[in-house]
Amino acid sequence: MTDFWWRFAVLWLLLGLGLRVFIAGQLGAEAVDARLEAVVLGLVNDLKVYAIVGGWLAMGFLFGFRTGRIWLGLTLAIISLITVAEVVYWIEFQSRLDRLVFHYLAYPREVIAFLQEQFYLTWYALPFLGVVGLLYRWVSRWLPARELWAPDRLGLFAWVVAGATFLAFVDPGAPAHSRYLNQLASNGYLGVLSAARVDVSVWQGAYWQPPLLERFEASVRPRVAAAQFKHLVLVVEESFGGDAWWDDAARKKYMPEFAELAAQGVYFDQVYATGSRTTRGLEAILNGYPPLPGIALTERPGFERLPSLPRELGRAGFHTSFVYGGWPGFSNFFDYWRGIGFDEMLSRYDFDDRWFETSWGVADEILFDKLLSEMDRLTESHQRVMISALTVSNHRPFDFPGKRIAYPANERRREYVIAYADWALGNFVRRAAAHPWFDDTLIVVVADHGPTLVGGALVPATGFHVPLLFLDHERLSPRVVHHFGSTMSLPITLLELLGVQPSTRFYGANLLNEANGVAPVEHNYHVGLLDRDRLTVLVRNGDLLGWRFTGGALQPARPDLEQAARAEALFRNAHEGFYR
Repeated sequence: MTDFWWRFAVLWLLLGLGLRVFIAGQLGAEAVDARLEAVVLGLVNDLKVYAIVGGWLAMGFLFGFRTGRIWLGLTLAIISLITVAEVVYWIEFQSRLDRLVFHYLAYPREVIAFLQEQFYLTWYALPFLGVVGLLYRWVSRWLPARELWAPDRLGLFAWVVAGATFLAFVDPGAPAHSRYLNQLASNGYLGVLSAARVDVSVWQGAYWQPPLLERFEASVRPRVAAAQFKHLVLVVEESFGGDAWWDDAARKKYMPEFAELAAQGVYFDQVYATGSRTTRGLEAILNGYPPLPGIALTERPGFERLPSLPRELGRAGFHTSFVYGGWPGFSNFFDYWRGIGFDEMLSRYDFDDRWFETSWGVADEILFDKLLSEMDRLTESHQRVMISALTVSNHRPFDFPGKRIAYPANERRREYVIAYADWALGNFVRRAAAHPWFDDTLIVVVADHGPTLVGGALVPATGFHVPLLFLDHERLSPRVVHHFGSTMSLPITLLELLGVQPSTRFYGANLLNEANGVAPVEHNYHVGLLDRDRLTVLVRNGDLLGWRFTGGALQPARPDLEQAARAEALFRNAHEGFYR
């Protein structure tokens, strides 16, 4: 079977190279410097995985000719499926397969609905099976005929042992400064295998530590003054901002409503999200907690112990509610919101007229209609009300109701759907102004995260830059706040404005007062601290890497040891606090 193994190896390596060519084309000019090195490193990484795949195949051949051919067909189907998944995953997340695979496998119904709506899954089912069949017919010809079948059982067993060894000990290697290089050089198999072996409950030994450990108390209590507002409406906008906001020309074209609102309220122009997922955004906005490496704390056992904005407001007499137009069980949402103290929760099933919805949920304007009616209902029977809402329209497949804005609704373009989300938000605020509770309400609009990953930094924090707006026409004078900070600081800031003394400590600082803040960030198990000038990243292998802002972009630089020590103390403190 020597010819088979060599031919299969060539096919495997060409497949890996083809995926890298596709990804490099998606990255464009930004990844030019990384391409040549990525080809060499990628070849090594693909050979590592080939040892595992070869061991898997050899295990089937050990059971005989017929079983081996069936095993080969199954293997080719799995490889083809993973290849398609890599392409789809890159289009959606700009990443090779990684830890998020395990997250989505926990919600098969929702994920199938997403894939069908966004990528027309069933359209490709038969062509996919046809391609797998043709591939099997071609590859199976490399096997010797049945009458010539005389397998080297010792050699096959050696393949199995080698594959099992690589599976147990294979290491994707230390990440480089360049996220582009890491993505191009890796493959989805290594990404998933590495994620499966990470124990997120372990801090000691996994990250860089300063020579002298310093205990760092990052959590604070707000300086509470008299309440300035009776009610709070907290709108978490899905993937809000990006180039449509930070580019001046695009802002005028696609986000004029938010630009007008920003001129009327307190707008924060230097705030950063803690990560690139909605669960990360909620963890920061509702819990004021740093992003521990790996999955968000909202999906880890013990999230009920986190500091909680709705719980503190509930203790102060607020009735709290969360309005969401999507599936209640997806991403553990309802269990999470219930566990951190929300009195009521609404999902897509609580909307009387879901006249326009995608697999992600109802259109933004329908969500805002419900938000208005809920505020009317709750303020009639409660002295103080806090409602939070999570929008979903600004998300692939980028479908939205027609005849609302000047752009066509059927082209599924990112800039058009954010223009719709912008219109829906502006329309909501205009209509809210006619309601009796409006003058006593602070309306907060914040993005959960940015729409795309930006730049080659290991933690692509440039793309975490998000808009934050406080709307009030009576108590807060319109202005732009240039203080650097994090969405993690939102609970502290809101509690002070609402006159609530919390019973527990939150991380962060008041965004209205803190002039030299920092933003904790996380991506793919790496954590870091960002400020106006630099980013310092603690790599999950003990390394320390640094970047500096140059011309608005992060460029590799020597790590700042003072900031590194502060980052290590912050994340270790938060890690110990959660798991203790």
